[in-house]
Order: sequence, then structure tokens, then C-alpha cells
Amino acid sequence: MSNENTPITKGSTIEVTIESLAFGGQGIARHEGMTIFVDRAVPGQVVRCEITKLKKRFAEAKRVEVVTASETEQEPFCEYFGTCGGCVHQDMKYDAQTYWKGRQVSETLTRIGKIADDIEGMGAEALPSPLQKGYRNKMEFSFSGYADDLKVGFKMRGSEYDVLSIASCPLLPETCAGIPALVEEYCQASKIGSHRHGKGGYWRKLVVRVAHATGEIMIHLITAPAKSHHAVKPLEKLLYNNLAQLKTFAHSTRKGRADFATGERLISLGGEPTITETLTRDDGQTVDYMITPNAFFQTNSVGAQVLYNRCVEIARPRKTDVVYDLFCGSGGIGLFMAKDVKEVIGIELSKETVHSATQNARLNGIENTKYFAGNLSSDKDFPADLPKPDMIIVDPPRSGVPAPTLKKMKSLKPEKILYISCNPATLARDVAELGDGYTLERFSAVDMFPHTSHVECIALLTKSR
Repeated sequence: MSNENTPITKGSTIEVTIESLAFGGQGIARHEGMTIFVDRAVPGQVVRCEITKLKKRFAEAKRVEVVTASETEQEPFCEYFGTCGGCVHQDMKYDAQTYWKGRQVSETLTRIGKIADDIEGMGAEALPSPLQKGYRNKMEFSFSGYADDLKVGFKMRGSEYDVLSIASCPLLPETCAGIPALVEEYCQASKIGSHRHGKGGYWRKLVVRVAHATGEIMIHLITAPAKSHHAVKPLEKLLYNNLAQLKTFAHSTRKGRADFATGERLISLGGEPTITETLTRDDGQTVDYMITPNAFFQTNSVGAQVLYNRCVEIARPRKTDVVYDLFCGSGGIGLFMAKDVKEVIGIELSKETVHSATQNARLNGIENTKYFAGNLSSDKDFPADLPKPDMIIVDPPRSGVPAPTLKKMKSLKPEKILYISCNPATLARDVAELGDGYTLERFSAVDMFPHTSHVECIALLTKSR
């Protein structure tokens, strides 16, 4: 083991104190003026670690031994922790997780977005999820292997393809326990390989969805478009016989090697076409959402209530406001806020998703919403006769808002932009890009994903005077 005066090299082992937590989950330590990013480390620990990557100003390392424990560490509650590629923070107490997540996103905004650290909400811990276990309403499982070696589970930590067999995940409600194990046993017996298992590979993704308000379960099986569809109906029957709350079984196919858990072509749809989730506003009113197999919906239902209510609080909508809801999905925050504004106009690329949003508005008797399929960055696709927006809500994918869309947003000159993001880095980048016309006024982080490195952010930008 090296000491403080010994230069480090790749493969060497050093002892360091973990000072903080990087976005992504690695612990941060300092050694001889160099920043060390240590995998599986908790702030406050003193650890021995082995250097795995060495650069000029930083190094990456894997933990070898905990020399001194931290008061914020705890025993993980899942047998797969450390091997599974999902959770990274089960070994840290939950209040410490929300503290560090709040600090991470504030530091990212300050460093990348050049935002002053005295903005309202900056530096505050992330708002906690009401549930820390069983909170997910959607889980995507991968297939790997063939026959007795076929596995249904999650990608292993640090691997792009290797799948760890998962009997049950504690982040899903108990009503979904055992689903992956049941599917795995059936698919092993089928003697049909997974998608990547050479010629004739078939099984691709198993998506389990559950509505927390109703308990309804949806299973979406995604396969290759191969000649093995005869194996699906017996699996569907098996699942219906074993799951009393299973309401929907969808079978879709997908081409290509891209590892997405969405179907391109619907082959069959058994049971009900949707399951229904309900979110409650702070004023006690409820909003229902019909969830289709490919629909986007926040993966933490009780966390979504915290997120959306916080959005309304931060945005301070007015009864006279015309609101554009971009990347609107199946209605999401726009439907949640519709009662507070004059009109909500949702725009989304997918025609299927626009139809779903329209159906959700009808389900709730909300009449002040309109939804369009189109590309905001294209004047050709964008309706020309829409009223000018007072507020734009944008909830983009992790890659952030495309540059042409940002340009279009600025040209519309709304008084407010409410930006919801699952990626603090792209949020910071886009806030900086909007900085020539808009000022970040309020900010909040919400922990929608306990025990993982992910966090949701809300930023309110107002037009500069």
C-alpha cells in the first residue's frame, strides 16, 4: 500500500478519506493534489482502494476495504446489491442520499450553467420520495442466453450485455414479486434463445408495469420478429393464472440491435388495453392517467405527486395563462396543472402518445387542453394559429432540449419556462443557452429514484427585464 508521499500508479493501492459524492455515484477523495473517484464508497469512509484508471489530474479506483466506517452507511437490503447494475446507494442512509443529490445538482448548475449559488432552492437537499422500497411502477428486465442458461434480469454492474438473473426486485411492489423468475423458468423450458443468442434468438425485453392507485398490473413482452410467436400465448396464460391483478398482456416486436424496451409493432393485446394510475394534487383533486404499453409515465407514482405539486408551487400558474407542454408524453404535468390555467397545448412527436394524452384529458373531463403531433423545431410541423404562450413547460429526454427547439422556445418569448429534467448536466447546459434572455429564478431537486444515482430537477426561468 502506498503512503501520502508515494506517487500513485495504475494498479497501486492507496488509503483515502471519502469527502463527497460525485453525480453518478462514485465517492470523491483527494490524494497528493489529485482527485480520486472511488467506486462503491460512502462519504465519511476511510477506504483502501486500487487505482484502475490514471489520468493527469484525476484517477478512478475500486474499493478494496473499508478501514473506517461512515455514520451514514447502512446494510444493503437487496441480495443483488453490488452485482446488479441498478442500485448504487443501498449502502447509504436515505437522508444522506437526498442531501448529496441536492448538492450534486446545485454544483452541476453552478459549474456547467454558471448559475449563482444563491438562487432560491440551490443547495437544498432533494425532496424525498414518500416510498423508498416498492416505489417503481415500471421495471424493464433483459433476456440473455439459451435453454437452461437463459436468464431474465438486469444488466450486471459494469457490463453492457451480461445479465444477472433476478428472482424479484424490492423496488417493485410486492404484488409483482416473482414475475421475472416465472418468466425465466418458462423461457428456459421453451428452448428458444434470447435476442442476442445467435440465429433464431427471440426473447428481448420484459416490461412490468403496475398502477399504485389501482394495483393493476401490465406485462409487455418484447421479442424479435422471428418465427417463435407460438411460444407467447402459453406464457400469457401462465401469467394470467398466477397473477390475480394482471389486467393487460401486450406482445410487441422490435428489429435491430438497439437495446430499447419499447415495441415497434404490436402483435397481440390481451385483457384491457390500459391500466389506470391516479395522482393527487395538494388541493385534494385527483388526475387519472391511462397507461398504454409504450406510454411514458414517471416511474415513481408517489414521487410524481411530489414532483408535479412542486412544479405547480414553483411555476405559480395564473388562470389567464396559455401553457405549452413540450415533450408532453401522455399528458403528465400539463393535465396536472390544467385546472390552474386558461389552456394547455401539448406537443409531442409520437402520434400514439398524442392520442393517449387526448384520451387522458377526456377521462378527467378536462376541456382546456389540445394536443398536437409535431416537431417544435420545424415551422412546417408547428401549427401557425396557436395563441402565444405565457409559459412553456419542457420535460425532455436525458439528452436535453435540441438546439433548434431551444431557439424556437426563445422566439416564442414566454414569460416563464418551467424546465423538468432527469439530467442535471443537460439542464445546466440548456439553462446557460437560455441565459441571454432568461434568468433562473427558482430551483428544486426531487428524488424520484431512491438508492440509484438518478435525480429529477425543476428549474423556473423568467424572462429577463
